[in-house]
Order: sequence, then C-alpha cells, then structure tokens
Amino acid sequence: MSIQPIHYSELTPELMRSGCFVLDMPNDAYHASEGVSKSGLDLIARSPAHYRYSVRRDPTRAMAIGSAIHCALLEPERFRDEYVLLRDVKDRRASEYKQAIKSHPAENVLVASEADNVAAMQESVFSQPEALAALAAPGWRELSAFVECPVTGVMLRCRFDLLTAKGEAYDLKKTQDARPKEFSKAVNNYRYHVQDAHYSRVFELITGKPLTRFAFIVVEEQPPNTARVFELDALSKEVGKFYAMRDLKTYAKCEASGEWPHPGGGDGTITIPNWAVMQYEDDLEESIT
Repeated sequence: MSIQPIHYSELTPELMRSGCFVLDMPNDAYHASEGVSKSGLDLIARSPAHYRYSVRRDPTRAMAIGSAIHCALLEPERFRDEYVLLRDVKDRRASEYKQAIKSHPAENVLVASEADNVAAMQESVFSQPEALAALAAPGWRELSAFVECPVTGVMLRCRFDLLTAKGEAYDLKKTQDARPKEFSKAVNNYRYHVQDAHYSRVFELITGKPLTRFAFIVVEEQPPNTARVFELDALSKEVGKFYAMRDLKTYAKCEASGEWPHPGGGDGTITIPNWAVMQYEDDLEESIT
C-alpha cells in the first residue's frame, strides 16, 4: 500500500482538495484549516447552530495532560527531551515548578500526580503486547489528512494519531473504565464509531483503498491503568458510517442555505431514557422479591 505524505511546507489548496497526507503540520494550522473534522460532525449532530457559533476553547490543564500522554506514547524520545516530570513536587505553586517553567512551556512541566499518571499510563500501554507492536510499527504520528468529499463537495479533514505503512490506523483514548462493556458506552457517548467511519472514509478517498484496520488503544486514567486494544464490530462501523454521512449532508445543506438552525424539539414534557426505565423496572422487581 502506497502512502506518500507531503511536508506541510508543500501544502496547497489544490492538493488539499485532491487528497493528501501532511507531515509536520502545526496543531494550530490544522485546526484553522478548511474542512469538516470528526469534532465538527459531533457539533453538527447536536445542532448546526452549535457548529456555526462554536468558539474554540483555550487549552485547559486536562488538555495539556492529554497531549503529554499522546507524546509519551507516540513519540517517547521527544517526550523525554521536551517534558519535565517533577514527581516529588506536589503542586504548581512550588518553587521547583516556577523555576522549571522558565525554561520549558508550562504545559510540558508535570508535577506529582500528573507525572505519575502519565508515566504509569505509558508503562501500561508499553506492556500490552498488541499496543506495543502497533506503536513500534513503521509509520507516521500526528499525520494530517485532507480530501474533498465527492458526494457533498465538502472538504474533509482528520488527524491520525498513528497510521502505519501497512494502512493500519490507531487512535489513543484515555478512559475511566477499559472493560469492554463500559468502554462501549464511551464509544457511543463520544461517537468513536463516527470517528472510525470518518477517518476510514478520508483514507479511502485519498488512497483508493480501505484501511487495513482501525483500532483504539485504550488506557485507563487511574491505577492500575489497564490498557487494551479494541476494534469495532461490523454493526458498529455501519452505524458510524450512517451518522457520519448524515451529519456531513446536514453541514452541506446548511452551508448552501446559510441557515444554521438550533436544536429542534422545543419546550414540552420529557422522559428519562429507555435504559433508565429498564433499570428502574429491574430495581423495582428486585426490591419486591
């Protein structure tokens, strides 16, 4: 399988529309680029107004820790060179922290529990054979991708955490619970199946071939930091494809009309979700017996 990324300095609007993978694209430049991403599809799914009027949030400490985890797993050598782990410093009010941020970006200086958690997650993932094999495979990290959708004419974009030379895509996810049943809830809540569909389609539009694999490398945020590798089943992938295309078509319609409606439904009576009703019925029956 031939995957031939270009360098960011070579990127042009024409190449973006025809389809390309881009190396060394700054994060800010990627987010400022034309194109609908998976997070954009999530906003469209909530309502077109949420997409149109969204404001990019300033980076939070949690986001900085997420970036540190990605760097520790995807680029461990860069992590060692660029990050400072103050494991004996309890918080960021300490003089050691204030001294460290004079020579390093604040987001690259981790204290106590932050440093311990990142180090523990790194150790756990590296001890998971399948995850380690994926991370060791030849390929590209933080690889941006752009292509025009032939159905809607909309520019699509995504950023692969890891794309191997064999066409295998892996995305890193930190989670509260890596048990299959519990992580499946996260897949639905955070629409990871839509991400699978979106990334897979972008790849196929660029290369003319499907991804060999799309999988999630999952690691728990708290000890024991269980790490696992999950791949969605065929039904989950079909559901993801449906919603990805539905939301993309909604975006295209709004872009053409200039109308970005708020969520429908209006005021009225609501009920708790079906799963909560079923849980109530089970609990009620158990309390009677």
